[in-house]
Amino acid sequence: MSCITDAVEEMEKVTRGTGCHDCNVKIERQPDAPMCQYVRGVNLKVGFGGAAADVVTQYPLETVTRIPFMFGAPLESPEQRTAACGILSVVARFLCLCRRAQACGPEDHDACFTNFRSVYDGKKIYVNGNLPDLVRLLGKSSVSSPEDADVIAVGGDGLFSEEGLALTDHYRGKKEMIFVGPATAGVATFLNEEHWCPFAR
Repeated sequence: MSCITDAVEEMEKVTRGTGCHDCNVKIERQPDAPMCQYVRGVNLKVGFGGAAADVVTQYPLETVTRIPFMFGAPLESPEQRTAACGILSVVARFLCLCRRAQACGPEDHDACFTNFRSVYDGKKIYVNGNLPDLVRLLGKSSVSSPEDADVIAVGGDGLFSEEGLALTDHYRGKKEMIFVGPATAGVATFLNEEHWCPFAR
């Protein structure tokens, strides 16, 4: 079990009997769309029932699938976890449980980090995932070990990669944790975890 499979279980409970399980989910590359300023990777659009969500990942895929592929599945590969996180986000948006599933525009980038710094001022932050610009902007507030951190910031690759997911699972409930960016929106929503993406569409 992982935080992703836990989130999938919660989503299965919420969507049971709604008809959502019978509808297609489309995942496709969208290289020209706005991306969260903190992440690096390939930008994917996940579409479901007229709703959309963004996922930036080092493990891109394109497919048409349905929600139940995740139910009871171990989601062992990074690609499966990428798809699952995207589907969690788009379904949460479709059900109006989450409003922050697509990246903001460049005009909001400065305000996003200014707000982040004001909320977490004075705290030591470990960044879990491929968020090099967040590490750079945090400067001396960024620490190299999760043990030394007051807060663990989890980006998409902190869920997709085997090492990142193991770290997230290990410290969940032990350290203050904040999920960052559109790719983590669904997991955070279904697990009732803190999510940082204040200017998302």
